Amino acid sequence: MERLSFGTDVAFSPAQELLDGVTVAPLTGSIFAGAPCQAAIFRLAPGGRIVRHLATVPQILAVLEGTGEVSCSDGVSQPIGPGEAVFWEAGEEHETTSATGLTALILEGDALEPYRRP
Repeated sequence: MERLSFGTDVAFSPAQELLDGVTVAPLTGSIFAGAPCQAAIFRLAPGGRIVRHLATVPQILAVLEGTGEVSCSDGVSQPIGPGEAVFWEAGEEHETTSATGLTALILEGDALEPYRRP
């Protein structure tokens, strides 16, 4: 067993134009470095956002704490909170914002498929 930490003490603010008021605590290696999938904890500060962009691979954002809004290519914002998740297909335009702060687990990878109840 290997214990991993994703606390605020190990999170960092990536130098990316896509992230505004966001810190990231990676849990896996990067898909851009050859990993088959990647997982990270994203923390959006109050007023933070992941700006509108295209998903490079399928992506799941699962909210652990806080509330926010998500949108897809239609630009219509929908509320999201703890216990809820969204799935975006590769190439789908999307954005995440939070007026009050939000913590989410983000999973990304070519083979990622959401569970769909039968």
